[in-house]
Amino acid sequence: MDDKLTSTFLRVCQEGSIRAVAIALEQEPSTISRRLTALETEIGIQLLERRKKGVKPTEAGELLLRHLRGQAAEFEALTAEFDALRGMRRGHVSLAVGEGFISDLIKNALPSFKKVYPGITFTMRSGSTEVVVQDIQNDVAHLGFVFNSMPDRQCKVLAHTAQPLQLLANPTSEWARTVAPVSIGSLAAMPLALLSSGSGLGAMVREVETIYSVRLHRALEANSLATIRNFVREGLGVTVLPAFVVAQEIADGTIVDLPLDVPEFARGEVSLIARSGRRLPEVAMKLANHAMRSMRAFQA
Repeated sequence: MDDKLTSTFLRVCQEGSIRAVAIALEQEPSTISRRLTALETEIGIQLLERRKKGVKPTEAGELLLRHLRGQAAEFEALTAEFDALRGMRRGHVSLAVGEGFISDLIKNALPSFKKVYPGITFTMRSGSTEVVVQDIQNDVAHLGFVFNSMPDRQCKVLAHTAQPLQLLANPTSEWARTVAPVSIGSLAAMPLALLSSGSGLGAMVREVETIYSVRLHRALEANSLATIRNFVREGLGVTVLPAFVVAQEIADGTIVDLPLDVPEFARGEVSLIARSGRRLPEVAMKLANHAMRSMRAFQA
């Protein structure tokens, strides 16, 4: 149905008079009448009863009137929803997050973001670097937080910061007394807790082993950083991770970090990624910018 015809019909029903609408629109009554006739012809049924003192919708006209008013109400509601989204009063952001970023994100980024935008909700999936990249490629997540991700033409990097690996140990353990910076030879003699394959960290470790022709002693392999943290806190061995991953433990004094004399481990890098070509919602971009400013991971 033609919008001009239906809007004229609505206006006539509201005013109850063709002449009143013609005066309001500064048009001839015959012009208004022709539009109404055209609408009735298009639908194939009479919509208005012409009376001496105006017009009244027929039964078919009442049906159309309810439909048009319902459409108008739905459009008004939709407009209000758009206004709410524009004003960031509501919205949703999906995140794919490497496990090492979770505490940093939840402690340092989300509380202050939620304080400004309390109506925003989130979906958060954690996983290895490979899983995060796949979630971004498949539009499962708007934003991805990864460590040492390989370049991927399907992903664009919104932010990246160097985060070298450090040796992490229990402060009372013998390894905490190792002369720093720690050489690859000293590291190879230590019991290490390392992440399983699929992580950016695992790729760095394999590269270092190849370059220096060493095999690091894997006292523990785990797919959980929480497991590795507990292993180190209990003094069962050491690990190599960026310091931001255990920032709270370092602050509490339950873990100490020592620099490594391994140039390849100094090339660790954290990245905030999104799919190339995807236009992110405004709320996702707001969160991305806020995360860059507030998370420890993005502070050099």
